Amino acid sequence: MMESVFVTGGTGFIGKHLIQQLVAAGAVCHCLVRETSDTRSLPKSGVTLVYGSIDRPETYADSIAKCETVIHLAGLTHSLKIDELFRVNAEACGQLADVCIDASVRKLIYVSSLAAAGPPPKPKLVRDECDPDQPVSDYGRSKLAGEIEFRKRAERLATTVIRPAVVYGPGDQKIAQLISSIVHWHLHLVVGFRTPKLSLIHVDDLVSLILSAARGGERLESATSDPSLCSRGIYFACDDSEFVTYGEFGRRIAKAANTRALVWPIWKITGHTIAWFAEKIAGAREKTSFLNRDKIREATVWSWACSSQKAREQLGFAPHAPLDSRLPAVVASYSKRVQ
Repeated sequence: MMESVFVTGGTGFIGKHLIQQLVAAGAVCHCLVRETSDTRSLPKSGVTLVYGSIDRPETYADSIAKCETVIHLAGLTHSLKIDELFRVNAEACGQLADVCIDASVRKLIYVSSLAAAGPPPKPKLVRDECDPDQPVSDYGRSKLAGEIEFRKRAERLATTVIRPAVVYGPGDQKIAQLISSIVHWHLHLVVGFRTPKLSLIHVDDLVSLILSAARGGERLESATSDPSLCSRGIYFACDDSEFVTYGEFGRRIAKAANTRALVWPIWKITGHTIAWFAEKIAGAREKTSFLNRDKIREATVWSWACSSQKAREQLGFAPHAPLDSRLPAVVASYSKRVQ
C-alpha cells in the first residue's frame, strides 16, 4: 500500500476517481489544486489540499517532500496558444521532476495520452509501445514533450508513463456533451465518412492500472537511440478486446439510453471550418474551445487502436467489464446530473 501520495489534477475527471481509490486503500493524499478548483467531490478525510499551480513549483515543493509517490495527471487538453500547451504539458513536467528529485521521491507515475504516440504506423491498424511516436496534434506533441522531460531525468527519478486511450465513465464532461446530443437531439455528428477505430478505457480500469504501475512494472530509461529501450517504462491503457468507431460509439450510447440516434457524417473540410469558427468565437470571449482544429486532426486519422498486451502481461491489467455493460451507468449518471 502507498502511504503518502502527491496527486496533481485531482479535481479532474480521472483525478476524482483516483483520489477516491487511494483514500479507500488507506493512502494519505496531498492534492494540488487551484484556488478556483471545485473540491466538493473529494473525500472529506485523508486528503490535504495544496493550493498552487503545476507551473509554479514553489507552491508545492514542501508538500512533495512529505510524499513517497507522485501521480501526475494535471495538464491542458486544449488552449488558445500553442506555447501555453507546451508550457503546462511539457515545461512543467521538467519542473515537477526536478522537485521530485530534490525531495528523493521514490517513484512518479505520469498519465500522458495515446495522442503522444499518435496513430499506428501504416499499414498497421493497432499500435503497440514499440512503434515509433508520431503525434498528429499540438496536444499530442506537447504530451510527448512532457514525457521527454521525465526521460531526461530517468536515471535520477523512477518514472512510469501511462498512455490512456479515450477515457469514459460517470462524471466526464466530454461524454456528457455527447450523451446530451444523442438524448435530446437524437443526433451524433462524426467528421469524415471513414472514421478511425478507437481504443477506449473505463476510468475505473485506468485507475486500477495507475495503481498497479505505482506498485511495480517497468521504469523509463534515460534518453537512448536503442528502439528496444525507448518503449521501456511506457504502457498503453485500453480495453483492446474491441475497437469501435466514433459513429458506433454513439450508437452504443443511444442503445444504453433506450433511444435512437442518427449518425451524421460531415466532410472533413466542414469539420475544420466549424472548428475554426469555434476557435474564433472562443478567442473573442477569452475562453478555450474543446472543438478546435487540433481535435479535428486527431479525429481524421486512420486508426486510434492500441494494444494493452504489455500492461496485461506485466501489470496484470484486465478490464472489469465490457463497454456495453458499462454504458448504462454512464448514461444514468448523466441523467442524474441534469435532473
